[in-house]
Amino acid sequence: MRRIALAATVCAAVVAILGPAPARTDTSRPAVSRGTFTGPGLDTCTAPSLTALSAWLASPYRAVGIYVGGANRACADGNLSASWVASATAGGWSLIPLYVGLQAPCVSDKTLTRIDPASASAQGTAAATDAVSRAQLFGLGPGVPLYFDMEGYSTTDPACTQAVQQFVSAWVDELHALGYVAGIYGSASSTIRDMVPLVSGGGSAPDQVDIGNWNGNAGVFGDPYVSDALWAHHQRIHQYRGGHDETYGGVTLNVDNDYLDGAVAAATPSAPAEGSTPAGSVTSADGLAVASWPAGAFPQVATVAVAPGALEQTQNGFAAGSYTVQLSAAPADGSAPLTSFAGTVTLRFLQPAAAGLVPAVSTDGQTWTVLLRLPRARLPAGATAGYTFGADGRVTVLTTVPGLFGLLRDVGRPTRPAAPFGWIIDGTLRLSWPPSQDNSGSIARYQILRGGSPVASVTGGPTRTAVRSLDPGGRSVFRIVAVDAAGNTSIPSGALLVVRRSRPADAPAAIPAWAWHLLDWQRAARSGSHPPTPRPLPGWYWHWASWKLQPYRITSNG
Repeated sequence: MRRIALAATVCAAVVAILGPAPARTDTSRPAVSRGTFTGPGLDTCTAPSLTALSAWLASPYRAVGIYVGGANRACADGNLSASWVASATAGGWSLIPLYVGLQAPCVSDKTLTRIDPASASAQGTAAATDAVSRAQLFGLGPGVPLYFDMEGYSTTDPACTQAVQQFVSAWVDELHALGYVAGIYGSASSTIRDMVPLVSGGGSAPDQVDIGNWNGNAGVFGDPYVSDALWAHHQRIHQYRGGHDETYGGVTLNVDNDYLDGAVAAATPSAPAEGSTPAGSVTSADGLAVASWPAGAFPQVATVAVAPGALEQTQNGFAAGSYTVQLSAAPADGSAPLTSFAGTVTLRFLQPAAAGLVPAVSTDGQTWTVLLRLPRARLPAGATAGYTFGADGRVTVLTTVPGLFGLLRDVGRPTRPAAPFGWIIDGTLRLSWPPSQDNSGSIARYQILRGGSPVASVTGGPTRTAVRSLDPGGRSVFRIVAVDAAGNTSIPSGALLVVRRSRPADAPAAIPAWAWHLLDWQRAARSGSHPPTPRPLPGWYWHWASWKLQPYRITSNG
């Protein structure tokens, strides 16, 4: 199951790929393009922070699912933004864009918003239009795939199957008209099974399928419900394991496992090498940066320039005066400057980086993409830029594209966290909240305030914690504050109010021993023999026991 909103759950013949038709809508600066990825991937309910993505470069995964919208989407945007997409793809991550919209009329969970069979085609068209709008919000321009998440449903309801097919066919047609590749995710035995008739002319078939079958098989073929002859040309993803925790680089994420051989959103690939050029290096005029490259790094003999500069004004939360370097390469024959390199150029900043400086790149001097920190001095496959941080405090950028690279001083505060959710178990308050966003790409920690004073701190990516310091005498007001690596703090979140319940008025002043024994027995899940008690139990006991088991209540969350 993909990450879909669930009741009582907090936050699961050969088809030709159709060429995208001219787009009806426009995106001013698409961050990524369509690519094909083969290898292991994952998805999480909320997009991981850039810090987590950097840490997970130590993993075997290089593709990650992102949930861009939909009526039944379980998690909010959180870290997800156009700048996150640009940073993730530049750092070597391919993306699987998923849209969790209306579900089948016969889906078992009736709390989900479902397709109206009488309007299935119109609703499929509307879903595609909304998905494109959401995708473009995150910098996913025409040409990339969008996968509709249609969870498993009954396989014995022909009317339901027909509604799903009509909905998906309209989704496919509208995405093609808008210039996107149309994908579908779902259970192999229901959703994908019902796509097969569309291949033979019963409607418009998806270009790509994401097959949900938790059989542990890390491959895309051999599914008992889907013929290997269908969607056979780099058109498949297989989700083969459900949610579980994995840890890489010291960061733990709850993930579903995928294996991919299909379309993704990825960084624009670098130009291939066309010949051999000599190795070399060049130092900036101020002596604070040096670029070097190996033989064959450029497709032809080129002149490389490293021009120092500074931000003229505060931009995107980065301070005026932040140090920048313009890296460019122009062919010796005087033709247009290169837009990509055939090999990796290394750009070293020679002064140690102070705390709070963010390595970033820009193509226009206005919009900055935060670079991912690399676990080693080598760009991952598919990456266009990243950086390492040396023991001497110096930043080294590795890049296959020219641009304006900077060590930017972060002065922008994180976004205000949403009000936390809370529940109390055995006197302990469990708090959870959606992640904040920051121009630096990551949140260093969250502070938990009670009555305006810090009582706990959560470092890194987790957005949940347990708090035991409830006010025993009355009200406890909790708020969340996000703090970035530069020490900038967000506006405190909305409040979660916890109030101690009054002792039941009918309970005796001195509680008899038998009541305590009975309460202990109930707390122990009725283990052992029933303790001796009066028959019948007095009514006050249940009031008192309920109060002892749950002495607090959450009275506001906003």
